Amino acid sequence: MSHLSNKAKHYGLIALKVLILAATFWFIYSRLSSLENTAWDTFRTALSGLNLFYILFFLLLAVLNWLLEIRKWQMLVTKIEKIRLQDAVKQCLSALSAGLWTPNRIGEYGIKPLYFPKQQRKKIMALNLLSNLSQMLATILFGLPGLLYFLYRYNIEVPAWKPLSLLFLIAAMLMAGYYFRKRQLLIQGLSLENLVGFTRRISLRIRWQVILLSVTRYVVFASSFYFLLRFFGTDIEFLNAAPLITSMYLIASVLPSFFFSEVAIKGGVALWIFSVAGYDEIPVLCTAMAMWILNFVLPAIIGAFFVGKFKLVSQ
Repeated sequence: MSHLSNKAKHYGLIALKVLILAATFWFIYSRLSSLENTAWDTFRTALSGLNLFYILFFLLLAVLNWLLEIRKWQMLVTKIEKIRLQDAVKQCLSALSAGLWTPNRIGEYGIKPLYFPKQQRKKIMALNLLSNLSQMLATILFGLPGLLYFLYRYNIEVPAWKPLSLLFLIAAMLMAGYYFRKRQLLIQGLSLENLVGFTRRISLRIRWQVILLSVTRYVVFASSFYFLLRFFGTDIEFLNAAPLITSMYLIASVLPSFFFSEVAIKGGVALWIFSVAGYDEIPVLCTAMAMWILNFVLPAIIGAFFVGKFKLVSQ
């Protein structure tokens, strides 16, 4: 019976690898092939005169973006066990490959725990949630002032019922969270109360360092968007671009996305915000596409390699 169980796990792991690899490459191909010809023409024209300095510069920013995320994950996992930087690289990039084609990249929560013994996997999922929440916090800290300035600067009227509805929704979620704080979530033994208690047991130093890394990563990511905008021909000063970029990422991050629509949603938000500000749409679309390729497609392809070599941790 044990032999059959081990054999089932072996074939199940192979099936999971095939599914992740096939879905990752299919998703990347379908998204790239669906782009408009005008955007591709502009993209190719810009790249045709690209010298080695620009290639290295944009790649360096993408690598720095992911190194910050990997370091953040490595620090959080010290709550469970110390891992090497190369192990953190494998876990983060393979999780990206699985999350790229799942709704709101929820696939991340299923891959990272597989690198750890069974008894630690719930804690790993909790740490992954904390990592994402810290990044969301950075998005809100920068995005909320940027969005308010954007609405004021471009005289965008927002009906009073919309912010009131948002405040009511937030209050209702907080009240529901408090009321159901002891209730089990989707995972057995995991509740909001347990999650808060688990977070408090992480040292204050690590928590602040994680927030600092999240903020730094956000600055790197937003700066990459700005430099790519300038590269694709958008004449915009940094002080004018900052509220547009931060507003864009805030709006895009709170919208639910599925693997068929994630790129379209984020690209659509960018096009709307920059068109309201009076900037040409094509360079913005090219920038969004370049950001996606540099920060998601290339790391996901590397992550797919790690998925192919993955071996389940013994129990």
